Amino acid sequence: MNTTTITKKGQITVPKNVRDKLDLKVGDKVMLKYVGGKAYIRKVTSIFGLKGSVAIPKVIRKLDWKEIEKKSHIHMAGKVRT
Repeated sequence: MNTTTITKKGQITVPKNVRDKLDLKVGDKVMLKYVGGKAYIRKVTSIFGLKGSVAIPKVIRKLDWKEIEKKSHIHMAGKVRT
């Protein structure tokens, strides 16, 4: 088990062994979820890495990538297993 300290700004440092296990790099986004008195952290993969690699239907092309990413993060938050 690791401990860390919360700064005045509410920030924490994720211990190196946890960053390594989650493959977290500088600039990565993480999702935090609070369930039943416990907090969970999960790496969030950006959909921007997929841009250009997948055929996108014309109906979807008009949507803003940031909005699509936001919706995917909300969807992923619901999938965090406890």
